[in-house]
Amino acid sequence: MAVAVPGLARADSLSDVISRGKVRIGVNSGAPPFSIVDAKGNPVGYDVDTANLIGKYLGLPVEIVPYTTAARIPALEAGKVDLVVATLSPTPERARTVQFTMPYSTFQLVVIAPKSSSIKSVADLAGKKVGVSRGTPQEVALIRAAPKEAAITRFDDDSTTMQSLVSRQVDAVAIPETVFTELLKARPDIGFEPKFTFFNQFMSIAVRRDAPELRQWLNTTISFIKQNGELDDISKKWTGKPLPQMPVF
Repeated sequence: MAVAVPGLARADSLSDVISRGKVRIGVNSGAPPFSIVDAKGNPVGYDVDTANLIGKYLGLPVEIVPYTTAARIPALEAGKVDLVVATLSPTPERARTVQFTMPYSTFQLVVIAPKSSSIKSVADLAGKKVGVSRGTPQEVALIRAAPKEAAITRFDDDSTTMQSLVSRQVDAVAIPETVFTELLKARPDIGFEPKFTFFNQFMSIAVRRDAPELRQWLNTTISFIKQNGELDDISKKWTGKPLPQMPVF
């Protein structure tokens, strides 16, 4: 006799997505060059291209749904999207809530400050006001690395964090190097520069905990598009750099 055990019942998530006839993918709404809005109001970027590539191999149209940094995982848990390709880094805390694939991208976390600033190392952040996006790996890494005398100020996403430096609300920001690179494209004379790298961050796709078949399919697909060069093409397009070596787990 079959016995229903709470927490073990689940749908075949991959089959559900295919049967629905489209795949819903969440992206980060404010994380250039991974996800930005173009002149026509459409989301574009590294993660958007990756999401569309996933749709190609599923043989399904893709519905891109932008979310703020804080809303990415709640939206996934609530079933509003099937997966998120949204600058998410796998951490033990997050893995209690969602499942992660192998990394599909990586970026350096750097401290940005005015060129005239004397900041050269983590130790120099003592007594300085440092901006960072709340609920992100850079926040965790900064808290771990920064001296206790540093005043850490949180913002909603990477765009507003970078803007806090532009408006001189803070002395420096801890941010993905790619965000600063995008700003330089628009404002090459802005007068800021990376002072040092304090962490190398990997990014993974996330699915709900009841979606092991979808995670397995995604891992297979990520491995395939790494090998055939399609992910490398996306990396070069949006970061100007080839896809770096990444761990498999």
